[in-house]
Amino acid sequence: MSWKVLDMEHKTSNGFVIQVSSCYEVQDGYARKVFKQEFEEVVGPEFIPYENLTEEIVIGWVKNKLGPEAVGETESSVASEALIKKQEIESPVVKSGKPWEENSF
Repeated sequence: MSWKVLDMEHKTSNGFVIQVSSCYEVQDGYARKVFKQEFEEVVGPEFIPYENLTEEIVIGWVKNKLGPEAVGETESSVASEALIKKQEIESPVVKSGKPWEENSF
């Protein structure tokens, strides 16, 4: 499971990031939650030039803006959803096909 930055928008004049699209997903692709967050332009002593940003830094911003409770809830709900989907795929309740066809679905 991991947090990822999907896209970012920034001002060309100063590199300030104004919007981040991100997600938390199970790496096998069973579940994902997507976020879109906007950031206000406040250039101060903690400002990091656009070219020096890393995914780790931006994910830190995303998690900070969400807050620890929402981050925990997201990680828990995505993990639960992924487990359910994985079980449904690996042990389906209903299947299609015909027993006399080798490639039945």
